[in-house]
Amino acid sequence: MAFDSHNGIISRLFDVDHCESEKMEQDLQSLGFDDHYRENKVISTKSGQFLIPGFIDGHIHAPQYSYTGTGLDKPLLQWLDQYTFPVEESFKDPSIARERYEQVVTRAVSEGTTTAMYFATIHVEGAKILADILHEKGQRGFVGLVSMDINPGVPEYGQHTDAALDDAESFVSWIQQQKEISEEKRVLPVLTPRYIPTCSVELLSGLGDIARRHDVHVQSHVAESLDVIEEIERQHPGVRDVELFDRAGLLTPKTVLAHGVHLTDEELTTLKENGSSIAHCPLSNLYFANGFLDVRRLMKSGVGLTLGSDVAGGYSISMLDSMRTAIMTYRAVQIMNGERPSPTEPPEINHATAFYMATLGGARAMGIGEQVGSFAQGKKFDALMIDTTVGGNIDPLVVGIGQNGTPTPQEEFERFVHLGDGRNILSVWVDGKVCASQ
Repeated sequence: MAFDSHNGIISRLFDVDHCESEKMEQDLQSLGFDDHYRENKVISTKSGQFLIPGFIDGHIHAPQYSYTGTGLDKPLLQWLDQYTFPVEESFKDPSIARERYEQVVTRAVSEGTTTAMYFATIHVEGAKILADILHEKGQRGFVGLVSMDINPGVPEYGQHTDAALDDAESFVSWIQQQKEISEEKRVLPVLTPRYIPTCSVELLSGLGDIARRHDVHVQSHVAESLDVIEEIERQHPGVRDVELFDRAGLLTPKTVLAHGVHLTDEELTTLKENGSSIAHCPLSNLYFANGFLDVRRLMKSGVGLTLGSDVAGGYSISMLDSMRTAIMTYRAVQIMNGERPSPTEPPEINHATAFYMATLGGARAMGIGEQVGSFAQGKKFDALMIDTTVGGNIDPLVVGIGQNGTPTPQEEFERFVHLGDGRNILSVWVDGKVCASQ
């Protein structure tokens, strides 16, 4: 594979029989690569090493990283009032926002997340700081200024409807007008109504109008937990969140909604008709959702699907943990349904399926599948160099199914998904540039 480190675009994928150095050099010269490509480090692999596309986190709350792993024994609405809203209110201080946003972006990149869809807070200055940090660190991402005008539990953390709409539009315009950011198109705005219980109908409708006029992404939560569903019923008798989003014009092909655990078949049809996607957050679902998401329903319905760490509802920022939990959730659903694994067919959700959701599936769900998510000519080189021989967490496989009992590449990859972590990620590239290395 050859990519241009100046623009990050993959120029050529080589067949195995073209991997001899002389043939590769001839092909590179035919592509217009002259001696300047020799000035850059040639990426080569040894036994136990391989390149994979970078991970995509479809749902992460950047300010919540500071209290990851805390309060997970509480119901969702209590957790939000006792931890989330007070912590997010502190981000009105730009120095706190910069310190904590730098922590989460640096850690996410080191764990192999090359693209993330972030919630920020209600503070415009803090959201701008997060966008600047993504640009500085080189991570690809969507930054969402949170919009919410109802919050009886913590009333000091909220906005008036008109102010929330003004802030949302000004933030979208700010990112679109930042010359360096807008030219690279690596950092994009995403409208972020927090979730239905914190948003008035007027706010939702106004955000829908902004989404239409600016053609921007939308993110929120949907059908997440039983206590949230009950609160929505109290506020909007007989109407659920999917219908409210739809009425407001917030369901578009650029919409990613987290969770979707308790969606009805009719609501799945509505999402499919609008081209909207779901971010599956299996780790946080185990703590707060009061149920499992059977991703097979979404796949059969045709609704787009990505994976999300949902930090800090999910206690790990590593997308490998999200992949593993997605596999275990599928197994749990099988057990609950009394299903027996097929002795001849592979499971519908396995390490390969979970990896797809965290790479190309996620890119497609976010509407950027033509740019990232896999290695293909014309796409951006967002990649990870994996080494299963370092870190001490993946012991050598004694017996494999390859020739003479050696491990196959497929087995090495599977073991990385099941056993790997940040120690095995040697280098991280976004747009063909190294963002992290060890």
